Amino acid sequence: MNVRTKFASALSNIPLKRKFLIQTFFVAVGIIALAVVAARMQYLDLTGTRQMGLKAQTQMALGVVEHYAGQAKSGAMDEETAKQLALQSLSVMQANQGVDYFFVTDEEPRMLMHPTRADLKGKSVADVLSPDGKRIFPEFVRAARAGGGYVDYSWAKAGEADPMPKTSYAALYAPWGWVIGTGVYLDDTQSQAMQFTLIMTAVGGLLVLLNLAMGWVIGNSVLEPVSRALAAIKGVSRGDLGVRSGHHGRDEVGQMLKATDEMVHMLERFSHETQRMIVLHGAEDISHRMPEDFPGVYGQLASGINTMMFEHLDAIVDAIGVLNEYANGNLARDARRLPGSRAVLHEAMDAAKASLLAINGEIKRLASAAAVGDFSLRGDEQAFEHDFRTMVQGLNAMMATSDRNLAQLSGLLQAIAQGDLTARMDGDFHGVFARMRDDANATVAQLTDIVG
Repeated sequence: MNVRTKFASALSNIPLKRKFLIQTFFVAVGIIALAVVAARMQYLDLTGTRQMGLKAQTQMALGVVEHYAGQAKSGAMDEETAKQLALQSLSVMQANQGVDYFFVTDEEPRMLMHPTRADLKGKSVADVLSPDGKRIFPEFVRAARAGGGYVDYSWAKAGEADPMPKTSYAALYAPWGWVIGTGVYLDDTQSQAMQFTLIMTAVGGLLVLLNLAMGWVIGNSVLEPVSRALAAIKGVSRGDLGVRSGHHGRDEVGQMLKATDEMVHMLERFSHETQRMIVLHGAEDISHRMPEDFPGVYGQLASGINTMMFEHLDAIVDAIGVLNEYANGNLARDARRLPGSRAVLHEAMDAAKASLLAINGEIKRLASAAAVGDFSLRGDEQAFEHDFRTMVQGLNAMMATSDRNLAQLSGLLQAIAQGDLTARMDGDFHGVFARMRDDANATVAQLTDIVG
């Protein structure tokens, strides 16, 4: 199972409401992250703009120095005078009420000019530390020798009790070995960035709240109908076809609710038609067929029910017809052959026919023997069971009774033929045999009187 499948499986186990909350949470986090990134980019952009301004100002200062160096080179003044005029010009190039200014050191580094720290002039500043512990002037020299660069540090600002973050740009004027630098405080940049951050945070917060509100509204508009659809489907799963999903719109969820209602209506109709068929087949109309105009597989099911039902009915009706013929004594017809498990019907009919043919054959055999005066023949009782065995037993009893009674009558006639008029028929006889006994005995008595 790959990562995507695992992730999809994990999501499928989370309720929809929680999914909406998770989505809203990530959107909110994204908005906040966007606000933070935008504020950071704003700060970097302001700082970059300030640094570009420092570089441009330093290039302007280098232009002033080059101007005086050109004067010295042309002989208009000596080099020392040119240097002094250049330093003087740079010292008055201040802005922002003296907060922004130029300073000049040599590569030692030794301070050549600082408009606010005259006490440092001519002194080494290699060991001067910023409040944050950085040896800033050697850093200026290193950046200048590298072709010009920026140095970040903290420095005291007029009117402020604590040191403020500052960035400076330093460039080297190689002919005189001067390092010219200027800097700018970043507290106002930070203030602008913080203001921008607050604005972005406020806007982001409003967007987060708006996103939460929209997520709540949209989530409820989806979850509430989905819950109704789920309740309807659960009702169908437990056999309750009276459930309804209620009002539904025209979006995808509304179409799902509509389809759910249509499914329930169709199942309800299918169930009703099935119950109606059961009632009619159990009472007044065994020929009723279930409608087959249902869509898709339900139409196939209805057709299958009709086919199955009437195949069984046709087989039963045919079997009843054959049984009626058997009941009327016609054993010539065989039951219709049936496939599969329904073969048990024609097999039972065949067995019934075989039994009827067997008992009929036994009756014919005994009747034929009796017709020719042979009452000694007996039916095979062990070949039959139940009522058929009782029937054969009755036939055998009839043959035995007839044989015994006729034998006695024959014995009486033989005695008379031999001149014995004392012979009589004795025993418990019934019906015609009792009359035969009485008539035979009367005949003997009459003969006895005649002979006497």
